[in-house]
Amino acid sequence: MTINEKAARTAAARSPKLQEASHLGDAQELRDGWFFAFHSTTVAGCNGVIVNKDTGALFHLGSAFPPERDLELYDRGYQFERYDLVIREVRDRAKTLVALLGLRFLVVELVLEHGTTWRIPRDMSRDELSARLDELPCTFTDVSLYFKVELLEEARAASWFVFEAREHVSTQ
Repeated sequence: MTINEKAARTAAARSPKLQEASHLGDAQELRDGWFFAFHSTTVAGCNGVIVNKDTGALFHLGSAFPPERDLELYDRGYQFERYDLVIREVRDRAKTLVALLGLRFLVVELVLEHGTTWRIPRDMSRDELSARLDELPCTFTDVSLYFKVELLEEARAASWFVFEAREHVSTQ
């Protein structure tokens, strides 16, 4: 069942992030969803919400980029907050490694000091990434791509590697 504009507006109005919004703007139909800008003096960091036409899932736009960028990327499939990025094939290893370094995947190291275990995140090294690519498919779980989508799209256009960006489903 495809969600119509009226049902999408009702769903968007119930969003906890938008409860302080004074009102939702006009609907803009996308291929996969309905976008509603909103106007508020109390909610910062969000340019509006997209309601998925098929699932009713809400996707809140950040405010770091113009809404047009996020709307275009939404219809390209970037519809989630967290992803599992699956590298299926590597066609140019050197450029793939440069792109993956740019994505800044984190590793958490445990350090014991004075009876306390500290969890210290750091970026994966080139050698660690290269070792991960030795066995495909290679999956990087629970990553945010919001600030890095253009890098992935550049890699896709240049065919450096083949990937799939799937919604991360938390097991907690």
